[in-house]
Amino acid sequence: MHRVLMLSGSLREDSLNSRLLRCLPPLAPTTFDWRSCDGLAELPLYDQDADTATPPPPVTRLRRALAEADGLVIATPEFNHSLPGVLKNAIDWASRPKDAPALTGKAIVVLTATPARARGYRGLADTAAMLNELGNIVVPQPQVVVHQAHRALADDEFGAPLLLDREAARLIRVQLHVLGDLLAHDHAGTLLRSIRRHSARATAPQPPPLPAPAA
Repeated sequence: MHRVLMLSGSLREDSLNSRLLRCLPPLAPTTFDWRSCDGLAELPLYDQDADTATPPPPVTRLRRALAEADGLVIATPEFNHSLPGVLKNAIDWASRPKDAPALTGKAIVVLTATPARARGYRGLADTAAMLNELGNIVVPQPQVVVHQAHRALADDEFGAPLLLDREAARLIRVQLHVLGDLLAHDHAGTLLRSIRRHSARATAPQPPPLPAPAA
């Protein structure tokens, strides 16, 4: 089983992106052990002075949840053509400490749900670029933005979440199964170990050059 953490980039109680996350398990491989990550509202703004050996408890909980996860699925709205500040703040905390960050070497899917007709791609791209830069592998294709999500997301008669947009559901199924392949072969972990190995070699002291042979 692979531990997959669900993280919403919205704090709103009836967030479309939080509702989208609840639709994912039926679309995913059966090898996923889903976990939820809440508490982003409790995170203080990132402050290096507070990032000590004993950071604030909400930070410790976030870092522990990420460190214990094999993979991650983030559903985030787009605010002002980029990712929300609450998600950026969480990523800032999770990218530290620099010698052992919690948010690195992970396989990740990023989704966006929006009530708009043609927005969401810039926030999606900014989030993916930031996560890739931290040494993760973000599933690049297919990109999924659930447009008019207030109509595409509903509940059945028993209160279970439904994704009514069949094309979006099909694309998300592809993404999640690609994520499953990445986790099965530990591609993100292999990438991180390779980066660290070659970086260590590049910074290791080099032997002095041999003297030139006499003419």
